[in-house]
Amino acid sequence: MAELGYETIQFSPFIDPSSDADLPGQIRAAGAAGFEWIGIDAPSVAQHRARGGRLDALVQLLRDVGLRCLEVQPLIVSADAAQTLANARETAELAQAFGAPWIQSGLTDPPSAPVLENLARAADVARAAGARLALEYLPFTPLRSIRDTLATIDRAGVRDARVVVDTWHFFNGPETWADLEALPLERLAYPQFDDAPQLGSDDLMYETTQRRALPGEGCFDLTRFAGLLRARGWDGPVSVELLSAEMRGWPRELFARRVYAASLPYWS
Repeated sequence: MAELGYETIQFSPFIDPSSDADLPGQIRAAGAAGFEWIGIDAPSVAQHRARGGRLDALVQLLRDVGLRCLEVQPLIVSADAAQTLANARETAELAQAFGAPWIQSGLTDPPSAPVLENLARAADVARAAGARLALEYLPFTPLRSIRDTLATIDRAGVRDARVVVDTWHFFNGPETWADLEALPLERLAYPQFDDAPQLGSDDLMYETTQRRALPGEGCFDLTRFAGLLRARGWDGPVSVELLSAEMRGWPRELFARRVYAASLPYWS
């Protein structure tokens, strides 16, 4: 049985600048709902610190509620070497503090030689903090597919980096079931799990950050997706990343409980 991870980015100022991330509240809600893992986003930590919160208090709270940190995000890799390095150092500091094995990253620029060099440098920073890069593809960015992502990892020579397969991007991108079948499990960092209705616009950034749905309430064939990975032997963490403007108005406890309850049947 796979272990489920909660994602704080749903309430992050990275998604909605007016949002109150309330990291302590989210951590308590995720632990009470039954999650074993949590993914923590750097902008929410920055908000917490700006309001006088302490990083060590968050670390202790994770221990108190029995949650392990799966990853820190986002590490944005671009052609800007200074910006990429600064972002790498920020996320690596948090990964080291939380004991996260992964730093989730993505590319905003095509994988030219300078971008690949910046990716390799970011991987070095992550490695020094005891973490590895989990590279996510999105169908509207330079990395559009599993194959794009694996090729970029190989070209950058970052042998310990892995790919993240998010169901939203899988079902709305150029992928086929054969592509998921062909992905070696040892090259998968973790799947990200969510559902969504049929696309309502051509604005894919809006669609993916504001209109996701609870598993089972959208149009994705999640039974086949989870069943395929489980049949192949996947029993690692599953990050449940629900991004929804509607659900952002829910109490944290209700959100965590409903996300966990909707996701668990697919992976148990």
